[in-house]
Amino acid sequence: MTDEFDEENETEGTPKREPLDPNIRKELREAQATKQELADLKRSVIFDKAGIPEDGLGSMFRNGYNGDVSVEAVKAKATEYGLLKAAPVQIDETSNDSELEALRRTQGATTGGDSAQPDPQQAFLEALAAAKTPEDVMAVSRGDLGRRLGIVTVGSQQ
Repeated sequence: MTDEFDEENETEGTPKREPLDPNIRKELREAQATKQELADLKRSVIFDKAGIPEDGLGSMFRNGYNGDVSVEAVKAKATEYGLLKAAPVQIDETSNDSELEALRRTQGATTGGDSAQPDPQQAFLEALAAAKTPEDVMAVSRGDLGRRLGIVTVGSQQ
């Protein structure tokens, strides 16, 4: 196809067309490149909104994804592939507390201890955490809690 009109083949009923501007093909290529750049930017924004990282596995996912380009579809596929974590499940803390208390009562029943009291090691660690001076730490270590755990200190008085 040529840009110029062949006057010999022109019939009388068709109007004479002007030759195309020589820059029109260049402008058309630029418009197509701009259109592709806009599509790439839109795709990138959708991946950003979906929370897909730009490096590592996120980059591989961005380059290889050929599905529906919507935030929801991208998120769903990324979650399916393990790239994004599924929404965390809300945990009812009150049910965990009651469960934990039941386990403590059961443990106390099997060990013969009282479930209301913390185990000696936990009590010892709490006493150490509450100690403010080195003398307080030594007093806890030499005291009843330290003896119950079998802690022997140098120079301890027994």
